[in-house]
Amino acid sequence: VVALPYINAAQAQHPALTRAVTTLRGAGVRLLLQDQHEPDGFVPHRPKHGNVHAYPWDLALEALPTMP
Repeated sequence: VVALPYINAAQAQHPALTRAVTTLRGAGVRLLLQDQHEPDGFVPHRPKHGNVHAYPWDLALEALPTMP
């Protein structure tokens, strides 16, 4: 399972995000947020500067396992 949340930098600073990321990764979810586990992951944008058209779908699609 792969997840790529669309969040801004202010949301990313909330302590609940760290707990949620830990829980999801512990359950086997590959969370594509940039950190030590995903150095090439998504970097949250500045508040009120998101661009949904520039959302990195390619990161999520490349992370999906290939089907036999």
